[in-house]
Amino acid sequence: MSKNINRRQFVAGGATAAAALALTACGGSDSGSASTGSAEKSSYKVAMIMSGIITDGGWDQAHYESLKRAIDSHPNWEMLEPKENVANADAATAAESYVDQDVDLIVGNGNQFASTWAEVASDAAESHPNVHFLITNTNPEQELADYESTDNVETVLPDFTQLGALAGVIAGLMTQTKSIGFIGGMKLPSTLAKYSAYLAAAQKIDSSIQGQYNFEAGFSDAAKGTQLTEQWINSKNVDVMWGDASAVDNGSRKALEAAGADTHFDIAQPIDILGDDQPTVIASTVTDWKIDQAMDEIEAGTFGGGKAITANMDNGGVTLGKFSDKVPSDVQDKINEYADQIKAGTYLSDSEIEAIQSTLG
Repeated sequence: MSKNINRRQFVAGGATAAAALALTACGGSDSGSASTGSAEKSSYKVAMIMSGIITDGGWDQAHYESLKRAIDSHPNWEMLEPKENVANADAATAAESYVDQDVDLIVGNGNQFASTWAEVASDAAESHPNVHFLITNTNPEQELADYESTDNVETVLPDFTQLGALAGVIAGLMTQTKSIGFIGGMKLPSTLAKYSAYLAAAQKIDSSIQGQYNFEAGFSDAAKGTQLTEQWINSKNVDVMWGDASAVDNGSRKALEAAGADTHFDIAQPIDILGDDQPTVIASTVTDWKIDQAMDEIEAGTFGGGKAITANMDNGGVTLGKFSDKVPSDVQDKINEYADQIKAGTYLSDSEIEAIQSTLG
């Protein structure tokens, strides 16, 4: 059984018994591709099961926007209404309802679905071979180990180093106090990787830059984000923040605005939320969950096998959002120059990132 903790387990807690039952697989088959016959179809359906709501301004909205973009580029696909606020205990039933409708692609927006869908996916590989499962933010080697069949399953993993490095160069070039902050919802491997690249990239701009972090803020309490950011502004003189904590990041932005939106800045993720209603946001690191690639593979009959789709700067899975006018044009040019190096893999070395991560415990 996978030992990884997921976002939904942290937010909601409980549902352990339901998740354990979902790990008792019912004998799926590995004797052929689950995509057999898909290439002959002329129309397809896709559905998304979400841990939150599509208007959260962060994690869930990013997934929904990725799905909409995929639909826009695939006119032969129909998007069913997403199921929002699905708890772990209800995740298997939600997936089964789409399996019964022979939905071609069922997307789960987080690694919490990896364990709860083990039995559903294995059963569907045999009983509904045209149904496919895509689970985001999931390492298949670690989190699909208990699947009896992965013929109909793939995952998506963003390039966390690229995301962190992009935010880091922005923070490094924009901080005036040489003190930057980061809030993570919980201590996930992805969160540690992002922060390590974030601080390493900023320190490449100026080695005197210091990083403040919290990896245990949760994902739903905006007041926690306000409290932490206010504390860092007052005690550590933090003037740039980057967050990985959904609603908590909204609270952080409130503290930055109260301290002065012309001198205290936020780098948003995973969607571009730059606008007049977000006066502290100066840029965004954007993740696209490559649902379009999964659709292409289903049409071609190549989807499955438990492989991971990498979302990175090469395939548009990782991008920079728009810049605020608060970012001077020469700084924007410098950020874009560094972004090219990050894309090429020449800006940061593994050892520079590991040097930061080794201090995090």
